[in-house]
Amino acid sequence: MQRPRVRVVLGDPRDQPVDLVILPGRRDTDDIGLVTLKAPKWKPPGGPELALAQVYRRAVEEASRREARSMAMPSALVIGSWPLDDVTRVAMTVLMSTPSPVRQVTIAASTAAMLERWAEAIAREP
Repeated sequence: MQRPRVRVVLGDPRDQPVDLVILPGRRDTDDIGLVTLKAPKWKPPGGPELALAQVYRRAVEEASRREARSMAMPSALVIGSWPLDDVTRVAMTVLMSTPSPVRQVTIAASTAAMLERWAEAIAREP
């Protein structure tokens, strides 16, 4: 399987023309074209990076289960504030290393600053 193309846009993930939208929530839900995954909370110091990786892995698994070729998600699949460098690093690692049929991942940033940070993370990816 080849790695997906990751792009970042300014806007809402639900407004993107994709097969599947992934959103963070307080519990898992499953609708046609929309999956809400129970999102981890940041707990300093150090934070639960394993939980962060698991939620991104579950997003890829849900897309794979539905044979989605494209998916969109917000800039962070978390509840509360997380260090953005941790979110982008973990998310990109999982998205690029987890085999799936997904060819395009759209990250929908809610602010220009968030868009810029994600664009930097994508540019660093080999």
